[in-house]
Amino acid sequence: MHIRVAIWILSAVLVTSCSRPIDNPCEGVNPKNSINIQSDRLICFESIDSYDLNYSSKKKITINGEVFLPEVKKDSYNAVVMTHGSGGKRSYHDKYIDLLTRNGYVVFQIDHYSARRIKYDKTFSKVSGITFMNDAYAALNILKSNSKIKNVGYLGWSQGGVGPILSHFKFVNELLPMNHRFQSAVAIYPYCGFTFPGESETETPLLMITGADDDLTPEAACRNLYSKFFRNDNKLEFVSIDNARHGFDNPFLYFGLTFEKLPNLMIMNMDCTLTINTKGEIQNMNGTIINTPELSEYFLNKCSKKGVTVKYNSEATKITLKKVKEFFIKTLSGE
Repeated sequence: MHIRVAIWILSAVLVTSCSRPIDNPCEGVNPKNSINIQSDRLICFESIDSYDLNYSSKKKITINGEVFLPEVKKDSYNAVVMTHGSGGKRSYHDKYIDLLTRNGYVVFQIDHYSARRIKYDKTFSKVSGITFMNDAYAALNILKSNSKIKNVGYLGWSQGGVGPILSHFKFVNELLPMNHRFQSAVAIYPYCGFTFPGESETETPLLMITGADDDLTPEAACRNLYSKFFRNDNKLEFVSIDNARHGFDNPFLYFGLTFEKLPNLMIMNMDCTLTINTKGEIQNMNGTIINTPELSEYFLNKCSKKGVTVKYNSEATKITLKKVKEFFIKTLSGE
């Protein structure tokens, strides 16, 4: 009976979401380059669409984010920029907003998709992980325009977790055209199928949280990344949660769902491991440049099997909320 109800609810949601037109609240609105945190709630700001870190000629776009304030008013605040995954903004993100605002943080939640006329991206190629990161750094610049904002953290899920990992590396930050740097970053079940040149220097404290049973963004790739670059890095915390699958903090996935057409990114070889060269280009280990949606989709099709299972795990959610709170208290508030 419960399974039938879940399937009925899922079908209703999918039908509704597919038929509803995408609303872009920033259409025709001039982007802001500063923020008044006492009065601004919906922020339209400019970002860059990109599949690499070479910014010589990239498309600029106005996207939106929403600002949430803590109940207790202060003279200054620390803040967290939140960036969703390929499924878009979802209600399960609200518990992180509640957690952070209750603990005194301003939260800037980005909507990466509405301005790009996307509901969700099952190919993971319509919007690149680099673009997710560009949006987050653009939001950081907006926040830092206000003198009341002090330290800013970065929190991302799945494809939105690529940016927090990249922000850990000094050479990536130096390639970015933005002025400011995140104080710390958290990646929750992120995509980790990449590597970095040489002995890349790190600078931004990073917390990576993975599910041991994740077959969409497999933990094995994150462990490979950790063992190669992070083993002796005191700026990194790596948390593996047993019996946790992708989407473990989303209660809508209470009964679990299997998506037969989603890419299972378990293939890891020279063709299927990405790196960033000194020009800021994304390429696989055999030298193929990945710099368009078509090449990105080709790469994903070549480097994946089909079929993944996602499922909610209440214990994994509790662990993650606790770790996120403790990490930001330590790295943003210095406690």
